[in-house]
Amino acid sequence: MKAAIFQDVKKIEYREDYPKPEIGKVDALVKVHYCGICGSDIHNFCNKMYQTPLIMGHEFSGIIKELGTDISGFSIGDKVVGINVKLDISQGELGGLGIFQNGGFAEYVLVPQKYLFHVPDNISLKEAVMIESFANVTRAMKLSQIGKNEKIMIIGGGNIGLSFLDTLLGVKNPDYIIVIEPQEFLRNKAMEFGATESFPPSKSKIKRFIKKKGSPTYIFDCVGNEETLMLGISMIERGGTILLEGIHKGTVELPTFLINNKEVGIKGCLSHDRDDIMASIDLIKNEKVHPEWFVSEIVKLNDLQTAFEEHLESGERKYIKRVVEI
Repeated sequence: MKAAIFQDVKKIEYREDYPKPEIGKVDALVKVHYCGICGSDIHNFCNKMYQTPLIMGHEFSGIIKELGTDISGFSIGDKVVGINVKLDISQGELGGLGIFQNGGFAEYVLVPQKYLFHVPDNISLKEAVMIESFANVTRAMKLSQIGKNEKIMIIGGGNIGLSFLDTLLGVKNPDYIIVIEPQEFLRNKAMEFGATESFPPSKSKIKRFIKKKGSPTYIFDCVGNEETLMLGISMIERGGTILLEGIHKGTVELPTFLINNKEVGIKGCLSHDRDDIMASIDLIKNEKVHPEWFVSEIVKLNDLQTAFEEHLESGERKYIKRVVEI
């Protein structure tokens, strides 16, 4: 079968003779149609965080071609997505398609039933790639306990940040919602999607807005490094909540007195459970969000090495979500 295999740091090998997976009793063999490129895939490409060789890709959609004897609730020909369900790492539970086992940058992928979800009839396979992104948002909203009519700041206007924007506008009716993003293309997209304002990471511009509209009561940090966390702590309303969606490898220094003084709540968030994924599917099915806005560039599987290298280039970004068509 066709596959793009991550071999080593900044090295992906395209093959057309990779062995087709052999199905197990609780597996489905899915013919992949689309697979999204995630920021974590790029980090792995640069830093080799996962074992190699590995077929990456954990945001994929396709059609069931074979079913294990012990799988129930699915049929050959069903439209499905494969999405990793949150495991308890503290208990030694490790797993995940495209992370610990081969994923969706291939013609076929073996999907355990626990990672298999139906795609409703009114969602296309291309749109279904976005279910995983919106599942991150549904979990973050649940953990943050955000209500309606809040003042919201989103730090980072890439695919996940804009997924937050689209979802929060669709279901939480915020008093205002602003997006902080260095890339002009993404700032413009945020405004197209309905943001109240979108700013580069300039404290003076943000402070002028806050002086008129009030400080944010909720901040969703979709970058997660020291600079963005410090920005959030400095801008948050007293008693407000910062949810960390972005993942930073390493440690950061925190202004603990300022956190105490402002009584800031800081909440971590990682991955999504079955309820989060089902909530995401319902969001799209019920047209509360707009997945068709996000897939702005299609990549061919045999061009994956070049596509990953382009993610590392400096310069203005001109896409939201890159998706591989198999």
